[in-house]
Amino acid sequence: MKHLRVFLAVLRVQAKISFSRNLFKFSVLIMPIFFSTLLYFIYGKASNSSSSYIMLGSAIASLWGVACYSSAIEIERERISGTLEAVSVTPVSFEFVIFSKIIANTVIGLISFGVTLIYSLLILRISFPVHAYTQFILWFFVLLLSFISMSFLLATLLTLSGNAFAWMSTVQYPVYFLSGMLFPIKILPKWVQYISSVIPIRWSMESLTRITSGMPDSSIVSSLISIILSLLYIVLAHYCFKIIEIKTRREGTLGGF
Repeated sequence: MKHLRVFLAVLRVQAKISFSRNLFKFSVLIMPIFFSTLLYFIYGKASNSSSSYIMLGSAIASLWGVACYSSAIEIERERISGTLEAVSVTPVSFEFVIFSKIIANTVIGLISFGVTLIYSLLILRISFPVHAYTQFILWFFVLLLSFISMSFLLATLLTLSGNAFAWMSTVQYPVYFLSGMLFPIKILPKWVQYISSVIPIRWSMESLTRITSGMPDSSIVSSLISIILSLLYIVLAHYCFKIIEIKTRREGTLGGF
């Protein structure tokens, strides 16, 4: 019960802080429209496959930009505001607080997903060909799990970085291409496809694309791979977090620059 109260409090605070930032408002309200319009001119409305990339791809790309960017630099924001030390010594574990912030950022980022769907349906007049709604919803939660796992690992690895903002920008944009959000993975070189195979978002995106393309049964394997990779990311982030936490407490460098 204590952890639930902490999570709800974090969600409420994160919502207030996020909407106080002009950059967040731009990312949530404007970037989804930009992605949808760009992909609309690239793909047109030739087929269900292109429609799924215009609507689904732009929605997921917008969600990634909002949720993952906000989550991965969460520790850096706490450090800059001078509250990192206070957060690290709360009765609830430091790791749980950061993990709750990441989940909260992902949930709040769903607003951009909704903006994309509304804009694509009402303005661009694109149909959303989902052939198995129950399966689509289940695999969408798998996608959110992959977002959370990658954000958690990035937040952990960037804890000791003195320039997390720059590193996050370096990581954010390649994922747009490696995960297959904006175009099919199969058009990439083979060696790039091997790299993308260790990214859980790639497999989640593949599952959702297959559902919108009329192949729901073939999406199960991809979703299972995404779940396994996501859990591995979370476990790896957990152990990295413990190592970093012990190191920073011993050296007294958690809040330093």
